[in-house]
Amino acid sequence: MANLKSHFLITTLLPLLLLHFTTFSFAQTLFVFGDGLYDAGNKQYLSQNRVNASFPPYGVTLGQATGRWSDGSIVPDYLANFMGIPHISPILQTTADFSHGANFATADATVLGSPPETMTLSQQVRQFSENKNKWINQTVSEAIYLFNIGSDDYLKYATNNPSPSDDMKQAFVDQVITTIEAEIKVVYGAGGRKFAFQNLAPLGCLPAVKQASGNLQECVSLPSEMAALHNKNLLQLLVELSRELSGFQYSYYDFFSSVQNRVFKSSTYTFKSGTAACCGTGSLNGTDCSVSNVCTITEEYIFFDGKHLTQAANLQVGHAMWGADPEVIGPNNLKELMVRPMDMTVILADIQEAMAAMRPRQSKIESLYDIKKMESEMQNHWLYQVTEAHSFMI
Repeated sequence: MANLKSHFLITTLLPLLLLHFTTFSFAQTLFVFGDGLYDAGNKQYLSQNRVNASFPPYGVTLGQATGRWSDGSIVPDYLANFMGIPHISPILQTTADFSHGANFATADATVLGSPPETMTLSQQVRQFSENKNKWINQTVSEAIYLFNIGSDDYLKYATNNPSPSDDMKQAFVDQVITTIEAEIKVVYGAGGRKFAFQNLAPLGCLPAVKQASGNLQECVSLPSEMAALHNKNLLQLLVELSRELSGFQYSYYDFFSSVQNRVFKSSTYTFKSGTAACCGTGSLNGTDCSVSNVCTITEEYIFFDGKHLTQAANLQVGHAMWGADPEVIGPNNLKELMVRPMDMTVILADIQEAMAAMRPRQSKIESLYDIKKMESEMQNHWLYQVTEAHSFMI
């Protein structure tokens, strides 16, 4: 009965509701905030020391180092590709073209504290505010704001507090979430409306963390536990903000489960190794990535170095963020968020269950990961969605 009701809402009411909207959005701008997973080269402009990502073997798959902490492209690069815009340049590359957005992410960035030679989340948002006049107000409002940050906060906390109580854990997470909330509201106050979040990985599964702890077989519990608690609280915050802030829209990607699945069932996702990194020294190649200790076939590995993903893993994450179903990302994937009408939030809250029921769901989320098939299906679905969106505008 629920499915029939949902089908009625979709087929009968949704087209009429969409026709009512006057503010159609087609995001062609991407602003990126975060740490080393998203850094497109800002770190090299801030550091007075050698930045490993600016030298081989980083960038080996691309043929040159670009300041990205991977053998090649990173998630924001793929999302820009899917949006049909150029790769987003680091904001500190002053000669770059920022017509389609800017990347503020910096390796070693944190939410709390002020580590040297990086930009905290607050500093990144301040950079956005100071450069806002580069874009017109409509561009700022229609843009997608992509976030992934907090890993280094919790890794440092776990190192300094090996046996925290539950109250201590929650208190620290509350500090992080409160700061993230404040910075989201700064961006919202500047005109931002579409926010995309990649939640934190199971940090205890990172090769660098496992190797440092000497726990080579199992993931280290405390860092992963802190990440999971953070992720839960972050999602709660986004739900609250969608009710509190008019026009606030969001996408929340379950990166934690995605990494966990690939670590424990790497072959299911076409990887040979889900534990050791491609590049580095030690039992899991967790540290000191250099040209003398890099693997031959990078696409066989999830992790390129002790903390960052390979281009192959970034591609899978990019695909999931762009077009996966609600088991992986919700309430919108990036493709949906990109074309979502600006004034659709309230209506969505009423018919969300119906829209979720309409989406095709994976019968087996752990079926063999076929990139070629996924790309084909995504392209066909994307062309259909753009055609439908265009028809609503006419």
